[in-house]
Amino acid sequence: MNRTSILKGACVALCLIGMLVLPAAADPGSQIARLNRSVADPGLIDDLWTNHQNYRMQRFDTNVEQATGILAILDRYSIDSSGCRVTLSTITGKRADLETALIARDREKLKTVNAELKIHWKQFRKDMRDALRQHYGSRMAGTALSDLTDVAGMAGADS
Repeated sequence: MNRTSILKGACVALCLIGMLVLPAAADPGSQIARLNRSVADPGLIDDLWTNHQNYRMQRFDTNVEQATGILAILDRYSIDSSGCRVTLSTITGKRADLETALIARDREKLKTVNAELKIHWKQFRKDMRDALRQHYGSRMAGTALSDLTDVAGMAGADS
């Protein structure tokens, strides 16, 4: 055996070992993957989830308060906001689902609730634009109406 064949054999051996080890390391059920997950401090994970839960619930409540304020303004100007109220009632009813998903740390349920909230907030903004259009109709220039709906439509924008 010469030096070149020994090097070739060593390279082939390393490649074979790599082909056996890499798929096992990539498998999430492997011991290596479980070891990496257990390295994070459980207290850190708890604190981060608690922080996320608090922020998310505060943001939800802020969005609902802002929407309620918009409805009060619409009422002050005698604009029919009944459609908006129904949609906001549906949104408010999702609070318990959101909180439950956050407490349980159920990512799939959280995705579902967030997707539903996104749809409802879009509906709220549409209902509000429709109410403004119905109230003002052609009496308002298109630009002024779009300015109103842009400003008022910020409720729930980040949900």
